[in-house]
Amino acid sequence: GFQGTDTGTISPATSFTLNGQPCGSTSNSGTPTTTAAPVTTTAPVNTTSAPTTTAAPTTTVTQPPITTNAAANIAVSSGTKYQTIDGFGFSQAFGQAEAIAFLPTTEQQAVLNLLFSPTSGAGLDILRFGLGGAGSGTNSSNGQVWLGLKAKSYGVSTFYADSWSAPASMKTNGSINGGGDLCGAPGAATCSNGDQRAAYASYLAGQASDFAQAGLPLKYIDFVNEPEYTPSYAGMEMTAAQMANFIPYLGKALSAAGLSTQVACCDAEGWLDEVSWASTILGSSGANYVGLLTGHGYASQPTVPVASQGRPVWETEWSTFQSWDPAWNDGSTASGLAWANNIETAIVNANVSGFLYWWGASNLDGGNESLINIPSSGYQVSGRLWAFANFSRFIRPGATRIGDTLTGQSQNLLSSAYLSSNGSETIVVVINNGGNSTTVGINLGSSSATTAVPYTTDSNENVAQQPTISVSGGSFTASIPAGSVTTYVIS
Repeated sequence: GFQGTDTGTISPATSFTLNGQPCGSTSNSGTPTTTAAPVTTTAPVNTTSAPTTTAAPTTTVTQPPITTNAAANIAVSSGTKYQTIDGFGFSQAFGQAEAIAFLPTTEQQAVLNLLFSPTSGAGLDILRFGLGGAGSGTNSSNGQVWLGLKAKSYGVSTFYADSWSAPASMKTNGSINGGGDLCGAPGAATCSNGDQRAAYASYLAGQASDFAQAGLPLKYIDFVNEPEYTPSYAGMEMTAAQMANFIPYLGKALSAAGLSTQVACCDAEGWLDEVSWASTILGSSGANYVGLLTGHGYASQPTVPVASQGRPVWETEWSTFQSWDPAWNDGSTASGLAWANNIETAIVNANVSGFLYWWGASNLDGGNESLINIPSSGYQVSGRLWAFANFSRFIRPGATRIGDTLTGQSQNLLSSAYLSSNGSETIVVVINNGGNSTTVGINLGSSSATTAVPYTTDSNENVAQQPTISVSGGSFTASIPAGSVTTYVIS
């Protein structure tokens, strides 16, 4: 505190400190003064090999339990449980599996590591196959089986297929492109070859059987993609009533083929369309065949829950379409920090169990439709990949989202918490969208945890392990860098 005697020759003290903390001041809010982290306009691009994560110092940093000097506090409640996390992933539809398969061996391995490795890459664990004009199923020419088997070698076991269109002969417009209806669907134009609903269901069950025989059993299969949209490329239009009508055909065909694959529906272009269709789909006679509800983030974003009646819900496709932008934090919708926010919002506000980007890697146009760009030589890694990594590398399939409450000066912060599938780890993800670092106190309640290992991504480093923090009495404090996402693995 203030020491000395006021002799009249110095101004009286206007503020005091007690045990190093300011008090009695009208000009100090008690928020620690911090220095903004350096900001760069683009994230580093690696064109030769996968990034190597720098090992953290072995010194354990001892910090006190939560105190009033933390600008914000996060109270974790393991007793409050939400959705089970199925994973994070991407597609390589429309021939983009070949973009990886045809790379030189060294670069191919580096890209596979970046996508699938849970130690040096993003650890993505859901692979979405394209059918019906978006791919030829198990046809070796499109590389999807090759990629699926590569993913399997990293431990990936969740495979999902989606058909953009029925075969041309089964549609009212006689083409896989440009929309058109499934012949025999209620309200569709009459086709000269009659009702094709059972034939289309049999075709899809055959595709699922082919994947299973190739060693890639599908957990789910969807029969339509963005059915409210009429594209110039492969696509098929369906109303909610038509989709509900078709589901029993597909469910019975899968069962007759002896498959455990469940029906997914409906890969809506906009999330709010999926929200509006759910009651029709799940109120129909075929609802018992539906194991998964799916939507995209284009026309509307995943910010609200889908009434799934206990089924998992996935966001299965989303990207931006500007020219290639690898930056972590340049203020654009393509930046890594923006996508960290998208993932966080979808998990917390829309209760998704799975979150997928569009392409993992692409050599088509150098745009933001992929996490990794493959130009004429080498490859380029975006900040979006590292945004995924801060979730997917640590929140593994089977983890459960648990309660967390963010209080204090938290206007620039987002947080979420998870319990690992075996209950041995608590994972807390904190995003700081502000321009200054922020001190956060994290309280785990009656936890017996002793350490928290932070992994930070910002404009300077990618999922970099930080010094271990001691947990005392279920609590610890940490500094969240400006413009960053930090994942704490607590055990």
